[in-house]
Amino acid sequence: MSDDLRKIEVGEKILGFFVVRKIEQRVKEGQHYLSLEVGNSSGRINGTYWGDDAQELYKVLSQGSVVKIMGEGMEYGGKSWLSIQKIRLAEPNEVEIEQLLPKGRYSSDVLWKQVEKYINLLEDEWLKKLATSIFYDSEFRDKFLTYPAAKLWHGAYLGGLAEHTLRVTAVCKRVSEFYSPCRHDLLICGALLHDIGKVDELSIAGFFDYSVKGRLLGHTVLGVMRVVESASRIDGFPDELLDEVVHMILSHHGDAERGAAIRPMTIEAIILHHADLLDSQAAGVEHIIEKELPKGKQFSKYISLLNRFIYLDGYRNGTNE
Repeated sequence: MSDDLRKIEVGEKILGFFVVRKIEQRVKEGQHYLSLEVGNSSGRINGTYWGDDAQELYKVLSQGSVVKIMGEGMEYGGKSWLSIQKIRLAEPNEVEIEQLLPKGRYSSDVLWKQVEKYINLLEDEWLKKLATSIFYDSEFRDKFLTYPAAKLWHGAYLGGLAEHTLRVTAVCKRVSEFYSPCRHDLLICGALLHDIGKVDELSIAGFFDYSVKGRLLGHTVLGVMRVVESASRIDGFPDELLDEVVHMILSHHGDAERGAAIRPMTIEAIILHHADLLDSQAAGVEHIIEKELPKGKQFSKYISLLNRFIYLDGYRNGTNE
């Protein structure tokens, strides 16, 4: 038996712990049943439970419940489906919630050393003080190194936010060398700070979701709030420099359709926008390749976020499969 949802086959037996992401009670031909979406570190899947105790289970199960499931892989509507034979609440301490969440490639220690490396590269005293005041706050640092970069698309795993930030910063550092007007310290600092609002925008409760603040304000506004508050505690921090850092955060999505409050107006903000877009799309496609390649199809399913299919055959004979 397996609990790997990436490789589930029709008729394959499934046994393991999962988090309930969605649950509804439904009735068909007079019989009550449960329609669920459950997930673990390998992914998520829809399923149904037709047991006689479906109504009673619905009273004790809710979004975020950790459950133990025995079931069987099926196909429904061209998608993998889970026919659940048994389901119960997990006992306290039977499984740690972190075990059920997808994880990144690197440990927190490895990620933190890279963050420190970029902070130490900053020669501008104000920008270094600003980055230090934010990243060396222990509560923030722990969240930054743990949180995902997004709910579902790119970096949707523990440590995803730090990985995304470090890749964007690396791209910015390299690109900055090509353009003489570029202020390297401003660009590196902006890259490190551009997504810090995600530690307040997102939440971890058995799966990744948005916090109330996140839905109401969004991570760019939340990030600006943290930067402005931190700068206010640095005596003499230049107002114009703060404005430029804030501008980079508010504009890093490029335009209003993508969620930017204003379009980038400096060379540093323009580079940051494209570096962020590059990594978010490339990392998202990497996830699609990893997920879809085992299915043996020539193209992925249609990716609505990108408005295209992804060609898979070119990756089939390499080390990616």
